[in-house]
Amino acid sequence: MDKTVMVKNFSRNAFEYDNYSTIRRRCANDLISHIKGHDPADILEIGCGTGIYTDVLSENHSEARIVAMDISEEMVRAAREKNSNVTLEFRVADAENAFVYKKYDLITSNASFQWFTDMDKTLNKMKNALSNNGKLCFSMYGPETFRELEEVLSLCLGERKWLTSGKFISLGEIEKILRKHFKDVVLSEKRYVAEFSSLWDFLKDIKLSGTRGDGLRKKTFIGRDRIKEMEHIYREKFGSIFATHHVFFCVAKTPYS
Repeated sequence: MDKTVMVKNFSRNAFEYDNYSTIRRRCANDLISHIKGHDPADILEIGCGTGIYTDVLSENHSEARIVAMDISEEMVRAAREKNSNVTLEFRVADAENAFVYKKYDLITSNASFQWFTDMDKTLNKMKNALSNNGKLCFSMYGPETFRELEEVLSLCLGERKWLTSGKFISLGEIEKILRKHFKDVVLSEKRYVAEFSSLWDFLKDIKLSGTRGDGLRKKTFIGRDRIKEMEHIYREKFGSIFATHHVFFCVAKTPYS
């Protein structure tokens, strides 16, 4: 995955992001339920984007000190502009490469871990950044995300994995990595469905929400005529224009030393 292109895509549309993040909001509200009963004083949020999940964390843990980081400077700028909480600090940083110099009671992230290039190394770093009784709790996209669009693209352009989501790891793979670093691991998955009036609106949503990642394989150009053809196939095959968001919820604690 080309992280440089991915960051550029997120940054370009940072100030429109919130208008195209309905599923991310639903994920954020579902993710916070996995933290119930845990009362962290220090929280590290990874991949905060424009602060959608940050707001949920602040509401549910109003006394906690929160450090929220994102790789996109434009995303962090958008988050800062709408949040003046004095116990909240925003940082521009790539979580995979940033040095974590303190311990946190909770390390959490909403729908960003799928972008990591070295999951094993990064989870090991996070394990070492947890305090005693600390918890890692995150959601991430799974490989069935946009499976309907993937199928239509393969019918129109030839059989292959066209979308970035095809490179996302499976629930079994993330479980294997987590269990390498933590004694206690709980995982679940959920499929959200987003409805659209047209394929064009769906593609616009993918673009402005950042979920396209680094774009189509081999930078394929799809013109309006091809989009019309794809929409016809989409409706014929699925009945309407909708998209599956395949999401994993992962909770881990009790790190191996």
